[in-house]
Amino acid sequence: MANPFAGLGARLSTAIATQLGPRLAPLRARYDALQPREQTLVSVAGVLIAAFVAYSAIWQPFARSRVRLAEELASARAIANSLAQAEVDLRFSAPQTAAIISSDVSLLTAVDQASKSGTLKKPPTRLQPDGDNQARVWLEDVEFEVLLRWMQELQTRYGVRIDVADIEKQPTPGLVNARLAVVRAQ
Repeated sequence: MANPFAGLGARLSTAIATQLGPRLAPLRARYDALQPREQTLVSVAGVLIAAFVAYSAIWQPFARSRVRLAEELASARAIANSLAQAEVDLRFSAPQTAAIISSDVSLLTAVDQASKSGTLKKPPTRLQPDGDNQARVWLEDVEFEVLLRWMQELQTRYGVRIDVADIEKQPTPGLVNARLAVVRAQ
């Protein structure tokens, strides 16, 4: 039975030798000194190494990026579902029975009291007045659903309206950073 790899090594080495010239001459001499069976083994090993390099350099990064994109899509869908559920909860929840706290309390005090009420679970990272009836609030690493409940509490119980909300998701699922501009509801 004829060896299907017989001569393959010689053809490959000839093509490479013409391109790379004298640099490969010592390797060519060593290859030619091998027995035909050894030449076949070296040739097969070279093909296997080339296949491994192609797999590692081309296919594996492609597969990893596909898995990463699928995970990002699942995360985005989970956030969209959470937003949709939060919207439904906010629209159809029973009105708060707690009375609005007196408007005599300053805006900063109202925001501070709302953050300490237990809904938010942590104080704002930064609270900065912006005129008499407006303030800016920074929150970091807050659960998105907790943030929505806290914003609702600010509006219904403390009479504070959210004027601008800039919310960005964090790498940890469900956590967000938020920058809010709040105003005293008139």
